Amino acid sequence: MGINRITAGVQVRKDFGKCFDFYTKKLGLIPVYGDRTGPYTSFASSEGEEPFFAIYEAKDSSERVKEYIIPSSTESSDTLTAVFHTTDFDKDYNRLLELGVQFIGKEKLVGNDYEFSVAYFRDTEGNLLSLEDGGV
Repeated sequence: MGINRITAGVQVRKDFGKCFDFYTKKLGLIPVYGDRTGPYTSFASSEGEEPFFAIYEAKDSSERVKEYIIPSSTESSDTLTAVFHTTDFDKDYNRLLELGVQFIGKEKLVGNDYEFSVAYFRDTEGNLLSLEDGGV
C-alpha cells in the first residue's frame, strides 16, 4: 500500500453545529471544506495546510453505505481515538482549560528513551481525545 496520510473522522450522531464549534472554537482547527451545517467538514491545523481531521453526520454514512447501521447508543465505543500533537503542551492545555474543556486525566509518560505529557478529554459527541507533546 502507498498510504501517505490518514484523516481521522468523527461520526456525529447528536448536534453537528455544536461539534463543529468544539473543534473550531476550542481546539482552533480551520475548516477546509464544509461548515457548521454539515453533513461533512474537514479541518486543518492552519490555513493552507492539508486536512487531517473531519466530522460527518452519521446519517450521511448510513445513506451512502447501505450495510452501515447507526448504533442506537449515543455513547462512544472508544475503539478509535484521536491524538492532537502540540508543539507547546502547557500553553495549549491551559488554553483549553480556559475555554471550558474538561480533562479526564493528565500524566507525564517517562520511559528509557522518551518523556512526554498527555491529557485526555472528550468532544461533544463523547469521543476520547488526547493532547500530547510527543509520543512514541
